[in-house]
Amino acid sequence: MCRKLTILARDSANRIIAQCEHGTIHLYWARAALFLHPAELLPLLALIQCWKPDFDEARSEPFYIVRQLDGSLQIWYHEIGVHLSQSDLYDLAALLWHAAARLKLFGPEPLTPPSHPLEASRPVNCVLPRPEWRN
Repeated sequence: MCRKLTILARDSANRIIAQCEHGTIHLYWARAALFLHPAELLPLLALIQCWKPDFDEARSEPFYIVRQLDGSLQIWYHEIGVHLSQSDLYDLAALLWHAAARLKLFGPEPLTPPSHPLEASRPVNCVLPRPEWRN
C-alpha cells in the first residue's frame, strides 16, 4: 500500500502524475487511475506525440489509442481505458513531459514541452495497428 506520493506534474485536482515510495507512477485523470512503471512514461508520451487528428487508432504496447464514433478518444493501458477529448490528449502529453523531465528520463539534449497541436520534441516511433491487431 502506498503511503507517500510525490507530485511530479499536475494541472488540476483531478489530473495528477505522482510517484509513490515504491517507485510506481500514479497517473490520475478524472475518475481513472493508472499505475505505471517509470520506464512506461516515455513510450506513452511518444505514442501521444505521434498521434495525428486524422488517425483512428495507434498502438505501442502496452498502450493503445482509439477514436470513438463521437470523435472522442480512449487511451488503453492493458485492460484499463481513459476517455479523453483531443485537447485532453494534449494536456496529458504536457503532464507526461513534465513528469518525465522531473524524473530525468530525457537524454542530455535540451528539450521543450510539446506545444498545441502536438509536435514531437524528439524523434518518436509510432506503430500503427495492423489489421490483425483489431479486435
